[in-house]
Amino acid sequence: MINATGRVTGKGQVQVPKEIRDALNISTGDELIFELASDKTFLVHVRNRRRLSELAGILTPKQPFLGIEEEEEATKRMVAKQAAQRLQHE
Repeated sequence: MINATGRVTGKGQVQVPKEIRDALNISTGDELIFELASDKTFLVHVRNRRRLSELAGILTPKQPFLGIEEEEEATKRMVAKQAAQRLQHE
């Protein structure tokens, strides 16, 4: 168990002691989620910020990526079809 003391600034910001930051791997940009129970028990949960590069490949595609040119052509065809359908309904 680590015991450490932090301070609240005049702006209501909390200073998290270094030994706590190190133990929880807290860095700039991470979120701290504060939870106050009815018995005044105070919990802090850490949501570490993830870099976009860490998320690469996390979702599996439903269909293979055709390539930029093919995707642009497919988008143009879809927009043209939708425009034609709107014209027919007017």
